[in-house]
Amino acid sequence: MNNRFNILRFVAFGMLAVSVLLVILGVYFYTKESAFLKECKLITCRITKIDEEKRGDANLTFREINGNYPPFTYNVTYDASESDLDYHINETYEVYYYQKEVSRSEIKDFFINHITSFILVVVGFAFMLDFPIMLFVISRVRNQQLSKQQFGIKDEVVSE
Repeated sequence: MNNRFNILRFVAFGMLAVSVLLVILGVYFYTKESAFLKECKLITCRITKIDEEKRGDANLTFREINGNYPPFTYNVTYDASESDLDYHINETYEVYYYQKEVSRSEIKDFFINHITSFILVVVGFAFMLDFPIMLFVISRVRNQQLSKQQFGIKDEVVSE
């Protein structure tokens, strides 16, 4: 019985270690994504064309409002069974324009710009919340079993 509690405790501490690793990775990716965005120039662009050969996969053509930068294409994928394309012609957006490789340019949106780090940190904190819950459950079950052993009727005792 004690062995089962040790295994559960080991799993709880393992989940804690994984959660700390995920949070550290999330912070690492956030700093890398932020460093990339610092290399980009923030410009205001207008959507001039939308090509959608198949539903759920669209190529948006952006043109900088002042005409200082050449037009570029940005690919957007979405779940066509649940929603329509959120972008429309003549809408304006702030864009992180990456001059070295224009295809890596991104629309300014915290969730889009930091998707990897966001997912890692959220999953890491979810695992981190499981740690005290698992320890609490292990402690409660163990205490219940100990109280049953202490005050329960034993098979060896025969009453007269």
